[in-house]
Amino acid sequence: MVIYALSTCKTYGMYTALVICTLAVFVPIDAKAQTELNRISAVERSDGKGFVIRFHLDERVDSTAVLQPATDLLQVKLYATDLDTVDFDPPTPGPVFEQFKLYNLPSGIALDIHLHDEKYFTYSTYVDQNGTDQLLALTRVSPGQLDGISSDLEPIDWSLFAKRTPGGALEDFSPDASEPSGESAFDVVVIDAGHGGFDPGAGGVNGIHEKDIALAVALKVGEYLEKNIPDLTVVYTRTSDEYIGLAERGKIANDHDGDLFVSIHANSFSHSNRRRQQSVHGAEIYFLGMARSETALESMKRENSVVKYETGEIEELTEEDLLIYELMNAGNMSTSQRVAEKIEQQFRERAQRRSRGVKQAGFQVLYEASMPGVLVELGFLSNPAEARYLNSEYGQAIVASAIFRSIRNFKNDYDRSYNRQTSVR
Repeated sequence: MVIYALSTCKTYGMYTALVICTLAVFVPIDAKAQTELNRISAVERSDGKGFVIRFHLDERVDSTAVLQPATDLLQVKLYATDLDTVDFDPPTPGPVFEQFKLYNLPSGIALDIHLHDEKYFTYSTYVDQNGTDQLLALTRVSPGQLDGISSDLEPIDWSLFAKRTPGGALEDFSPDASEPSGESAFDVVVIDAGHGGFDPGAGGVNGIHEKDIALAVALKVGEYLEKNIPDLTVVYTRTSDEYIGLAERGKIANDHDGDLFVSIHANSFSHSNRRRQQSVHGAEIYFLGMARSETALESMKRENSVVKYETGEIEELTEEDLLIYELMNAGNMSTSQRVAEKIEQQFRERAQRRSRGVKQAGFQVLYEASMPGVLVELGFLSNPAEARYLNSEYGQAIVASAIFRSIRNFKNDYDRSYNRQTSVR
């Protein structure tokens, strides 16, 4: 029997990690046509080595995550907050899946694909180059080749992230549908200057250090906010050249009930070709999630490496950690992305700085702060011209102004939304 859509999920093991849920800042988004998932099909691969599962979509989803917590279970998450499954035609059992379950969640949909016994596959996921469909390629392997793949993973009970109606069905849990939080406004911003003290961060020409650039810009951002938005409380994780651990930075933000966390950094690029190393430039803005590119992964590893000063070893956030975070903090992630996009736009259009885009990565400092947050890489200190610019009073004023305007504009959006909501209560 095929179990479809809103049926009750089999209960799996619970995670031991403590996940802190926070109320998301609600900001209205522009209305647009919903992305529709019409059906899911499976066909044998042309090379005979497995199957391809195709998710038939009329628009591309934002991203996809896949976990394989058991040899006979694939758990797939399609990220698209507007994903519509009303007209979805469920698949029937076949040569690939024995049982199939679909769950509607705040940030998209989740699927449990139960494979037939004694069918062993590894997977890869990609987007159809000629269309909008998401593809999941399964490759046949021997049982021994799957040893260890799922040994450290617990299956996700998707029903934990959905809300039940009185009739027992599952429905989306949307932050804006929850009870009023009692919060009066967007009134606390936490400004985090990366690195500090015995941790210099990235190095540049003429002895320039990331910790000094980050602190100078962070103090300017705070100064602009305090001067121009007097009703906004600005909290700093550090105001001098001192080392603050990643967990402590998050604790400072949480203790002050921050509404937004902004971590400021500078980048570096290492390459055997010196000309190549010195030519890379531009700003990158991140929000928390699974790294979607090699450059995002490298930046994440570099910034997370400061954990070694605290524990003596570097423990990267796992794909499982980040997937749990994304599920439990969909509203925070949406808000973080909107703030990141505002900063990226200010850098590109007003500050006339090269933008390398808005990206996702598993930055530990963002994970520790239980609120919307972004990490700003101002530029590359390995580029002599960019290093001189970021080390100058003029350059620091320009990039700090761009960050300030982004926060101001976001606060204005939030306050308008808040006032509309409170006026109709």
